[in-house]
Amino acid sequence: MKELCQRYVDNLTAACALVKPQLEEGMTDGQILRAVHRCAEELFRLHQENDGILREVLFSKTPESLTEEEARDLSELAAALFDYDRSPDVGIAYYIHRLLYEYARYKGDVDLTIRELYYQGITIMYLNVKDGGQGVNLFVDQMGAYFREGASYLDRYEEITDPQTRGFIIRCLGNMKYGIRDLSGNMDVNINGCWKEYMDCFRRTMEIVQSPRYREMDPAIPWDSFVYTMHYDRTQFLSGLRSQYDAEIAAGVMDSAEYVYNHQEQIAKVKGRAIGVRTQYAYDAARFHSGRLGIEDLVETLFTMCEAADLHDFSNDNIWALLYVPSYLLEYCGHLPEDARREVQPRLQQALDKQREFIFLLPRNEYAIQVSRTMRAITATISDADGGLYSRLLDYVLACHAPTVVHSHVVARLAQHLCRRMARVAPENLEGLFGLEDAPGEDLEELLDLAYRSGLYHDLGKCMLLSYVGLYSRRLLDEEFACIKLHPLFGYGLLMSVGMGDMASVAYYHHRAYDRSGGYPRHEAECPPSVRVMVDIITVVDSLDAGTDNIGRSYAAAKTFTDLVGELRQWSGTRYAPAVVALFDDPDFCKETEQFLLDSRRKSYVEAYTVKSSH
Repeated sequence: MKELCQRYVDNLTAACALVKPQLEEGMTDGQILRAVHRCAEELFRLHQENDGILREVLFSKTPESLTEEEARDLSELAAALFDYDRSPDVGIAYYIHRLLYEYARYKGDVDLTIRELYYQGITIMYLNVKDGGQGVNLFVDQMGAYFREGASYLDRYEEITDPQTRGFIIRCLGNMKYGIRDLSGNMDVNINGCWKEYMDCFRRTMEIVQSPRYREMDPAIPWDSFVYTMHYDRTQFLSGLRSQYDAEIAAGVMDSAEYVYNHQEQIAKVKGRAIGVRTQYAYDAARFHSGRLGIEDLVETLFTMCEAADLHDFSNDNIWALLYVPSYLLEYCGHLPEDARREVQPRLQQALDKQREFIFLLPRNEYAIQVSRTMRAITATISDADGGLYSRLLDYVLACHAPTVVHSHVVARLAQHLCRRMARVAPENLEGLFGLEDAPGEDLEELLDLAYRSGLYHDLGKCMLLSYVGLYSRRLLDEEFACIKLHPLFGYGLLMSVGMGDMASVAYYHHRAYDRSGGYPRHEAECPPSVRVMVDIITVVDSLDAGTDNIGRSYAAAKTFTDLVGELRQWSGTRYAPAVVALFDDPDFCKETEQFLLDSRRKSYVEAYTVKSSH
């Protein structure tokens, strides 16, 4: 079993390398396509092998059938797969810890039970998808349940003799805060209720980690680190204070920010370096909200951070200064007196311009997740006159993941292709689309452009879920697929934030069945009539490309065009719109579309993977 576990880890490493084909400048189109497909074939082989390994060493196991040796091997595999924010495969690590927890309960092993409660909670926390703007915090309830159960063993602390197990109890106690639904979902909406629940956890944990009695029992436990972590986490309430002032919360955040600042100051002196910009921001912002620092001084500190940041420095602190600080400046400058606000306006605009310039300099593949996390804040700072910047930002996010950008361009071209055909043979179906009062005439080119952009941005939300979208080495777990199913919602939110309401609706509904019997989201309101036909078209062409791609996928995984069209007909009236499927009743159009799809796919892959000269 241990050999198979190591093989799985090795396959993950190999798969990560294959996701980014090794291409060279000057390669021909044919060479690029062959290189991409060779990687796809090898990825498919690794996918099949890894699925087989997981069936043998994990999915076929039950708590009752697991041997002690197998449990140790799985524990070692989980350790190799999970390393917090640098985890090769947090999903399988979570699945392993879930099995080991049941195994521990079956064996009556209290120490292992507590350990696995902590690791279930922490791994699902790293699996979790959250977005305050959409009110999403997908696994918050499971997270809280694991940590609360682990913390409940505090009542048996003295009868548990293993110091490591006791440390896991304390970790679970402090981590109960992650089970607060609003804490990382939408704290701005309910900062007061969130604070009260958070402080119950904070006080209870601090009573333990600062207790001389507990410290004397287990001097090896890093108690001071636990204290620091609790204070550091409490500074996150600054985000709520920026929109809703509360004196009690401001005082608590100030206390924690000061503790963190003093701790970091001591480390900085020993190591001969400056205090990090995030620590400096938290300290000065907390001082402002508690009345100890003037708004002018806080704004000047933030301007200094942003202006000193190097556009070509991709360290964590510099990324934070250039992606987050300009957005904070936009909020805090609103607190300035009117005259001062006008005076700093040129500097504020320079900071926002620098933020956007930095976005386009960040290496896409390495920093895509950081960009996607800040996209909503960034787009909120764009004026209505910056329509061109909207497209640049959206195109940048798309380009963070080459397979998604290929699929999006193919779907865009196919959507335009089918829309043009419908305008020719059944123009009445397009009446009302994007607000057109009549069947398209002189407006056809405008309509085709809107069709193209609808296809281009239909999967935009996937770029906020890159850790799941880019998982090619095995089948998705149910939890991971639940995350993927949020991409229409995230795409909708991002497109709405830049004023693209019609395209936002297309992105939101394109995975729901025509008759609402399946797909996702399942229980939302009816699709707006103004985009219904475009949603129907995108739903068809999305399946048409995804199912038949034989360049970025293995030949064995791809369907033929004829088979896919057969599926469209089979599900016409349920999954797919009959009016769109009817377009394929014409054999000549079918043949034309098959060739158009092939040509579009080749073109899109070449465009996405061509190595550009750095000169």
